[in-house]
Amino acid sequence: MNRLIKSMVIGIVCLPYLFAVAATKTDEVVIEVMDPRGEIPPPPFNAPAERISNLDGKTVGIYWIGKAGGDNFWDNVEALLNERYPNTKTKRYQGIFDLGDARAAEIAKEVDTVFYGVGD
Repeated sequence: MNRLIKSMVIGIVCLPYLFAVAATKTDEVVIEVMDPRGEIPPPPFNAPAERISNLDGKTVGIYWIGKAGGDNFWDNVEALLNERYPNTKTKRYQGIFDLGDARAAEIAKEVDTVFYGVGD
């Protein structure tokens, strides 16, 4: 117990001195963290396409990558879509994750909008 009291007294006596020394120290240290990859330019910005306000009478493309079980999901989406919008036609597409600009342009000529499903 004496040791604890002695330590507290020394701390209380020395504390103002430590603050005084710290307050008079004017050296400033600046640490700059560098990214080892260098400066990476941001990717180009592509504004999203305008939304279709109503699907009635439109042709809707359904694109998916062929993940197992996806056909069950898209079958149900198509059924719900046809139930809610009886005049809407659907067109199915299947392919790889990145369909590319050429394939996207080809699909865009055939449909008004696309539902795009890629996996898990």
